[in-house]
Amino acid sequence: MKKLLAVVLAAAIVLSLGVVSFAASADAKPKATVTTYIKSTDTTTSSTVALATDYDTANEVTDLVKPGSTVYAQVSNGLEDKDNFKVKFDKGDDNAKMIKKISVTEKAILGDPRHTVIKIELNDNTTDSEFKVNPSVTFTAKDNGVHSGGDTFNAGDKVTVEFKFWIGNVEEGADQDYMAGDDGVVLKPTKNEDNEINWEDENNTIATLKFVGDDDGKYFYPKLSTKWEDADYAEYFADQDAFIFNFTGTNGGNTKIASTSRATLELYNPYYDSDEDELAVDPENVVIYQVADDGSINDVTASFKAVETDDGDYVFQTKTRELGVYIIAEKAYTTAVEDVETPDDGKAIPDTGIWA
Repeated sequence: MKKLLAVVLAAAIVLSLGVVSFAASADAKPKATVTTYIKSTDTTTSSTVALATDYDTANEVTDLVKPGSTVYAQVSNGLEDKDNFKVKFDKGDDNAKMIKKISVTEKAILGDPRHTVIKIELNDNTTDSEFKVNPSVTFTAKDNGVHSGGDTFNAGDKVTVEFKFWIGNVEEGADQDYMAGDDGVVLKPTKNEDNEINWEDENNTIATLKFVGDDDGKYFYPKLSTKWEDADYAEYFADQDAFIFNFTGTNGGNTKIASTSRATLELYNPYYDSDEDELAVDPENVVIYQVADDGSINDVTASFKAVETDDGDYVFQTKTRELGVYIIAEKAYTTAVEDVETPDDGKAIPDTGIWA
C-alpha cells in the first residue's frame, strides 16, 4: 500500500473563491495542518500548507480562516464512491459549533474540473474571538480489493484525514472603505479621533458612518448586505422598489458604535436617477423601516432626514449608537393576504400575518 501522497494531496487546501484573504505577502497566508493516516499500517504523514491565493489579498495577518467561508481539501479520487467506502464525519472536540457542515464532493481545482474534495463549511461569527477547530473525516473500505488513487484497501481499512486550523475575523482600524458584502473583519475605532467608514457597490457609496471614537474603543462588525434572500419580510415589499441595508452583526449586538456621542449614519437615496439627474420618488413620500430583533418592522422615517451632502449626493441621514437593518421603501408596505378558507361554522378565518 502506498503512503499518504497517493491518498491526500496536501497542497490542495483552498478557500472558496471570491472572498477577501488575510495576507498581503506570500509569507503571510492562512495556514492549516492536515494529518492523514492509514489505520491498518499506522502510516502517518503531516504537512503544513498555505491556502490558495487566487483571490484578493489584504491584511498581513496569519493563521486565520474567516468565519462563514468554506475550506476544501483535495483527496484521492475514488474515496467518494459510496459503494466502496463508508464515510464518517467528526466536527472535533474544539469549537465544533463553528463548523456548519462537512461533506465529500467534487470541485474544480487549479483548472482541473473534477477532483474529490472534503468540503468544510464554517458558520459565521461577528466577534473578535479566534476559534481553533479540529474536524476529521474517516473513509472505511467496505470490501477487499478496493482501489483509490493507486492504493488497494481491504475491508475495514481506514483512511482518516484530520484538520487543525484557526477561525477568526481580522481586526482593522475603523477608518476604511468597504464593498457591500465584504466580511471577515472587525473594526477597532480610533480613540478620541474622527472615524469614517464608507460602504460601496459597483457604482456608488451606499452608506457612510461618521463618529468620534470614545476611550472604550470596543470593536464592531461592519458587514453590510443589500440582498433580500434571507429576509422573511421581503414579500411585503414585492409590489414596489424597496431597498434593504442589513448590517448583519446587529442581532449579536456587534454593531454598537464606541463613540463619544451618537454617530451619523447616511444611507444613499436609491431613487436618484443619475441619467435624468432627478429623484424618481419624492423624499417626502419615502418610508424607512428598521427591523427589530424579534423580526418586526417599525416605521422610523421620522428619525431620518433627506439631505444633500457636500459632495452633492442625496442621502437619508440619522443619528444612532448602533447599526441595524433598514428598509427604504417608496411607499408603506402591505401584507400579503392569502385566500381565506371558510370553516364549517361559516365564519371566515382572519389573516394572521406577522405584521397584519
